[in-house]
Amino acid sequence: MSQPVVGKVPPIPAGIAAVCGLLGALPVAVFSFIAAVFAAASQVWWGLLLGAGPAVAALVVLVGVVLLLTGRSWLVLVVGAVLTLVLVVVALAGGSADDDVQSVLVLLGGPVLAAVLASLPSVRAWVAARRAARG
Repeated sequence: MSQPVVGKVPPIPAGIAAVCGLLGALPVAVFSFIAAVFAAASQVWWGLLLGAGPAVAALVVLVGVVLLLTGRSWLVLVVGAVLTLVLVVVALAGGSADDDVQSVLVLLGGPVLAAVLASLPSVRAWVAARRAARG
């Protein structure tokens, strides 16, 4: 029997998960860049390590978005979104953005939606079908 034809266009939840993942990782990546610049300028090298964690999380999200939209993996985006969410929760627990409810909703909403939408059964089934079609 032949394999059923699998569409190359990802399902709508996968596209929304990709956008939410990128929007959730963008503030984290900006923080990472600013922390690295200040640390390098003041020659505080442990500050570069402080900026490396968010940079890695943002990079994992970026790779996860590419892998999801090409139908290769949904799990990388979920892991990146959860890493981003952990970093945001740690920052909020430290007292960042206590009075700014809108920022908190955006910072938490992006990674949560990305993780939930990327792990939906329809998205996982589409990725599995794309993998099977590739052989």
